[in-house]
Amino acid sequence: MCKYVLQLVLVVGIALAVRASPLNASCSVSSYDDVASAVSSCTSITLGSFTVPAGKALSMSLKSGTTVTVTGTIKFAYSEWKGPLVEISGSKITFKNSGGTFDGQGANYWDGKGDSGVTKPKFFRIKTSGGSTFSNIKLKNCPHQCVSINSASDTTLNGWTIDVSAGDSAGGKNTDGFDLSSSSGITIENSVVKNQDDCVAINQGSNYVFKNLTCSGGHGLSLSVGQSSSSGSANTVSNVTFSDCTVKNSRNGIHIKTHSDAGSGSVTDVTYKNIKLSGITNYGINVQQDYENGGSSGNPKGNIPIKNLKLSSVTGTMSGGSSSMPVYILCGSNGCSSWTWSGVSITGGKKSNSCNYSPSGFSC
Repeated sequence: MCKYVLQLVLVVGIALAVRASPLNASCSVSSYDDVASAVSSCTSITLGSFTVPAGKALSMSLKSGTTVTVTGTIKFAYSEWKGPLVEISGSKITFKNSGGTFDGQGANYWDGKGDSGVTKPKFFRIKTSGGSTFSNIKLKNCPHQCVSINSASDTTLNGWTIDVSAGDSAGGKNTDGFDLSSSSGITIENSVVKNQDDCVAINQGSNYVFKNLTCSGGHGLSLSVGQSSSSGSANTVSNVTFSDCTVKNSRNGIHIKTHSDAGSGSVTDVTYKNIKLSGITNYGINVQQDYENGGSSGNPKGNIPIKNLKLSSVTGTMSGGSSSMPVYILCGSNGCSSWTWSGVSITGGKKSNSCNYSPSGFSC
């Protein structure tokens, strides 16, 4: 008899342990105050509608394998701080939207001054790994830079909508869509960005893929290398591909700039293919090695050489503005090498192309 009683106790105990185990728990969050307990005890989390208090972040350092589903509108009370308003970290994370929106309340911050003026928080920071995915996420009215991917790896963003179009007439500035640094193995695909700065801005990292992006209102598909540090390791970008992307009604189509006031570094094996441009006001393609103190110095340097830059089927039209130029290339001494371009055709510029380096397959 004792044997069977002991077995029964063990079975009941195991059942209770499984029921209580956080690995099997689901949590629904409808208040900011519930976030911390949900993150610590659940691997299936639903985010409903709530407001994050001023000066606080929706910070979720998630257990491996956690699924988060956004079903409500999440807003952020006003505070002049650097943010980010949201930070997601963890391995093998599934973060998905089901009718929800992150609203950054950007109109409270926009003053036409971007990085200066009132202090504006960055919006959404991703620091995930292990095959994590973020699907169909909607960001509205970023106060400043929208998505920062930093110290992340093996992560895919699919079906995002970033809409800062309200800032066009209300002073939105420096509202970058996707900023990437210190990361590897990142894919961003099937997404829409409406903003007032770079659609994509790569500062550092490797093995990035961008597919089927539609960008409007901003500064195009960009690399900005050398702005954050004088150390060579921080100024390295390699193995990047943009494909099947559309850039419309924007300042630039493709923009690659290296900072002449930085230390050493390199940009290698970057490919743009099947890129469609329309309504570009300044440059269809702009590659410059003279960026210094936030602007063009006119004195290019080869401190961060650009090697194996491949363009194929980059086509479209300029807006016809008085300063519009289809292609501008300004390389420093020995700063550009082994570029291969084919099927590059951009029409409608008021100024002729200007190049001090000639890619193979393209006559400037």
